[in-house]
Amino acid sequence: MAMRNLLLIAAGFIILMGSVLIFFGDEHKHDTGMNRMAAADTSASFDASLIGARQAYWAGDVAQAETLYSKIITTNADNINAWGELGNIYYMQAKWKEAANAYTEVTLLLIDKKDMQQAAFFHGLVNQMDREQSERINERLRSLNNI
Repeated sequence: MAMRNLLLIAAGFIILMGSVLIFFGDEHKHDTGMNRMAAADTSASFDASLIGARQAYWAGDVAQAETLYSKIITTNADNINAWGELGNIYYMQAKWKEAANAYTEVTLLLIDKKDMQQAAFFHGLVNQMDREQSERINERLRSLNNI
């Protein structure tokens, strides 16, 4: 029964991740001159990397997708989409600890963005997979309450 509930949550998560992708989209800072051009180049590079990772996943090359998502988060640890989609890959392979870690990063980023509703959803998912990762989230929430 617990596994069935977890699978139902995962199905909801996959649907929700589509919403996260649409909701967050690409964030561009307004700037002028060279900084704006450099930011656009970096953003285009991340977009291309994310598209490449997604294409690898949908082509059934899960190992390549995992590698590409990992590269993205190595160079841009704040990429919520890459973390979430990497979590999906781990989840679908029943790599619970790795999935919980990726979803924890998503949750922490959502907390930083003050999106507590989606953060609560991911926190619940993480809590079912890995209590230690859930405690990381609890610590961040407690630190916000102590400010």
